[in-house]
Amino acid sequence: MNQQMIKTIIAEAPSFLTILWRSGKQTRVDISEYLNSPGYEKLKEPKFFTSAIVEEWGHGVEWAEGEVGIDADSLYRLGKEQAGLAFPVTDFNAWMERNGHSLTTAANALGITRRTVVYYHGGYKPIPIYIKLACLGWETLSYQQAA
Repeated sequence: MNQQMIKTIIAEAPSFLTILWRSGKQTRVDISEYLNSPGYEKLKEPKFFTSAIVEEWGHGVEWAEGEVGIDADSLYRLGKEQAGLAFPVTDFNAWMERNGHSLTTAANALGITRRTVVYYHGGYKPIPIYIKLACLGWETLSYQQAA
């Protein structure tokens, strides 16, 4: 996957970033899930939050000269999830846990490579909607076979 590159951003408190990608597309991302994470607490301060800038070369967004930052690929994935264009990583990981899947067994169940599951499980790539459908289908068939 090509790394996503940010051209400009506008930070709007309490937790919104409007991102203009180098591709020309624009995304509005709610990063509220970061606000209670260790190391990101200062983002709750509106003045600090709105001081966001694009990291050098466009690889992410940072605050206070790199004291706090979020990489571009994570913001891209989160934006796709929030727009309903990707299966949320939390839901994918819940599916794995609910069905007792390891990285290898999830890959086998879905007919994809283990490496791809690693990318999805770790949130490194947006998870296509067809993977969500495959997870739902696998789970439905498993429950039917068990009944």
